[in-house]
Amino acid sequence: MQEKRKSRRFVLEATLAMERVDGSKNRLVPINVLDVSGTGMGFSCKELLEMNSVYKVQLKIWTGDTVDALIDIVRFDNSRDDTNVYGANFIGMPGNDTTRFNIHELFEAANEE
Repeated sequence: MQEKRKSRRFVLEATLAMERVDGSKNRLVPINVLDVSGTGMGFSCKELLEMNSVYKVQLKIWTGDTVDALIDIVRFDNSRDDTNVYGANFIGMPGNDTTRFNIHELFEAANEE
């Protein structure tokens, strides 16, 4: 996918479950996080998810804590073997969790130098 993210990406080894909040389907869908930034995330999933749809995510982060957020699916790529790759923007996340992502991003950048 073409880089469109405003914030620096970092890799987060985690899995999470998403729950559709803007429709009648409220089932959990397992996904694999590919990368995360302060403004969004990339992930893969075997399920076909709807573009421009809002999902609730529970993301286990590097501290062991769980971050709850709302994401909007904005990109889709199905060119990989039976796996769909998505890009999503965070549209609802508590400010203190956004700050944690931004601080982690700064530490990752400093460690690369």
